[in-house]
Amino acid sequence: MKPAPINNKNLKLILILLGVWHGIQSFSQLKQDTSKKVQYLIVPIVIKAPEFGFAFGASGSISFKSSHKNDSATRTSVIQAIGFFTTHKQNLQAIDGTIYFPKEEYILLVQLTHSYFPDKFWGIGPNVPDKKGERYVYEQEYIYPHIKRKIQNHLFAGAQYEFQNVGRVSYIPDGIFDTSSFYGKQPYKVSGLGLSLSYDTRNLSFWPDKGVYLQSMFTAFRKELVSDYNLVKWITDLRYFKTVYKSHVVAVQFYNYSTFGQTPLRELASLGGSNNLRAFYQGRYRDKNMVTVIAEYRLHIKGRFSACAFGGFGNVYGNYKDLTATNVKGSYGAGVRFALLTKEKLNIRLDYGYSNRHNKGVYVTVGECF
Repeated sequence: MKPAPINNKNLKLILILLGVWHGIQSFSQLKQDTSKKVQYLIVPIVIKAPEFGFAFGASGSISFKSSHKNDSATRTSVIQAIGFFTTHKQNLQAIDGTIYFPKEEYILLVQLTHSYFPDKFWGIGPNVPDKKGERYVYEQEYIYPHIKRKIQNHLFAGAQYEFQNVGRVSYIPDGIFDTSSFYGKQPYKVSGLGLSLSYDTRNLSFWPDKGVYLQSMFTAFRKELVSDYNLVKWITDLRYFKTVYKSHVVAVQFYNYSTFGQTPLRELASLGGSNNLRAFYQGRYRDKNMVTVIAEYRLHIKGRFSACAFGGFGNVYGNYKDLTATNVKGSYGAGVRFALLTKEKLNIRLDYGYSNRHNKGVYVTVGECF
């Protein structure tokens, strides 16, 4: 049975602030010796999002330079690990790494996750009923290595492999989940190989103040690769960063997610969450395709503190005719940042988002939306 939500707004705010303060205290006590080639950080975490309520756990990171410290052409590599459990009886363990090899001739990205995640389902499409989501449960393992090779200055070609195993799927008989039409109602796995092309002139990975990032990825999932479904996934991610006044930065992202073929539930586009249109429950709207545009105004306040105002719009869709002005989803809000790593500007962030559909959400997490 799903636990009852916390109704006391003051209690929510106190717990959020305690979690942020705990992280601040832990990181403030660390002496970041930039002369060291490898730095380690381990902290307890309290994070908040509409998808899981409150989450409690621990996070650790290793940051290092793969080349000589005077090599300004190579950014700092970071490997992060996190494990938490939530007030909605969910749990997640993940390793996420970005490794820059000397002179950035190669870049390796790796994601490994396991999650048990009771979730909500409203249906498929941009116009699902505006009512309480229906509970369903799944467990998932996810593996994603992605290697990039520099082919000329700032331009990279890459290859990736994606594996997803979804099991322990359960849902309410004859409910919305059961009666909706989509693939992936039973345990399944998808396995695919892909290619990528990216162009990256950002000066920092976590909080760039200048540069462009463009990446397009094409992945084919085939039964010959031990996949239960045949489908193709195409993702395009375009980001632009510009300093407009001293430490004031404008950041813009255009994101397009498209699938073709037998797209199962957990490969469908999922609007919302901490890294998309904040305010919408991630998965409140799902379909085979999605397009979003998000803009942020970021500014440094003092010391380790910064702030951000944001807004965006977009939608999921099955066909292009679903993209009409009458059902556009939009959100806006603001937040504060506290630098965990001052040199690399890796932040813990607290955001509040509100949407044109009267959705709202509070997010406390590590790293920027994009």
